[in-house]
Amino acid sequence: MNLFNINNPKHKQILREELARAKRILREGYSADTIWDKMTKEDRETALYVAKATNPEQLIDVIWDEVPADIQDLIDLSDFELAKDDREGRNLLSGIDTALKTPGNKQFVDKFLKKIGRTSLRDITIKQATQLNLGIGQYIASKNKSSGIDVTNIDWKDYDGTPNTRDWRGGRIS
Repeated sequence: MNLFNINNPKHKQILREELARAKRILREGYSADTIWDKMTKEDRETALYVAKATNPEQLIDVIWDEVPADIQDLIDLSDFELAKDDREGRNLLSGIDTALKTPGNKQFVDKFLKKIGRTSLRDITIKQATQLNLGIGQYIASKNKSSGIDVTNIDWKDYDGTPNTRDWRGGRIS
């Protein structure tokens, strides 16, 4: 009896989901070593402090596989994953790079990098990239607000001038 039917779209979807899950599991095992290797000593110290390691100073300079398993289980390495190594992080960095094309925004980014102790955008974590992306968005919005445009009182209309009302499916009601 054949349980898998290659012509069944539902079976194909299940197979795609399971392959994506397997890839994610394999990537997580690899990424823990990589993330730990790329972490600064301060980041490692913070992670070990949060995990309540008994001798954190002895574990700061070791490779990930030498950190005891019970401590590894208590460390959330996702907080230290570099933005350049993650798809969402690369999207955030792309938005920041676009914002850097506007004069004056580079100073904002440089101040942020100095505050967090990083030298370039390639060294920031996903969490830091999210903070910077939100911060630069607010910075740009505050600069635009002073230009005299009050976006809070705009009556948003569609291109044809009719109100943008939607039905329960999200489509237009004309």
